[in-house]
Amino acid sequence: MKALKLALYVVFAFVITTSLALAASNTFKAKMTGKEEVPAVKTASTGDAVFTLSKDGKLINYTLKVKGMADVTAAHIHAGKMGAEGGVAVGLFAGPKKEGKFSGVLATGTIMDKDLVGPLAGKTLADLVTMIKGGGAYVNVHTAKNPKGEIRGQIK
Repeated sequence: MKALKLALYVVFAFVITTSLALAASNTFKAKMTGKEEVPAVKTASTGDAVFTLSKDGKLINYTLKVKGMADVTAAHIHAGKMGAEGGVAVGLFAGPKKEGKFSGVLATGTIMDKDLVGPLAGKTLADLVTMIKGGGAYVNVHTAKNPKGEIRGQIK
C-alpha cells in the first residue's frame, strides 16, 4: 500500500512539474528600461510585456504595461539581438497617442500569422517563437520625446 501511494505521488509530481514546465515554455517576457535602448536613453520609465503562446501555436496573447511614460506613440516587437537594432516584426500599440504621463496597461491583444510584418512578413508564429527563443526579438515603446524608442527589453 505504501509503495502504491509513493508511486502515485511520484506520478502526480511528474505530471504537475511537466505541466508547469510546458506552461512556462509557452510564456515569454520582456522587462523594458531605457538602458536597453540603442543607444541607451536616460529615463525613469519602465515596462513589462508578457506573451503567451496558445496550446495549438496559432495565437500569442500579450499584455504590455508601462510605468512613468509620457506621450507614448507606438510599441512593437522588433527583430534584433541585444545591443542591435532591427526591423519591426509585430505592432503592439499604434495609438492614438497617450497624451501626458501614463502608467498602466498600454496594450493587450492577440498576435496571429497575419500580423507579422517586416522580417517576418509571410512567415508564421512558429518563426516568431524561434526568433524569441534564439534571443533575437525585443519589445520597445516609442514616445514623442524618443521616437526611436524610450524603453526596450529582450523577450525571453
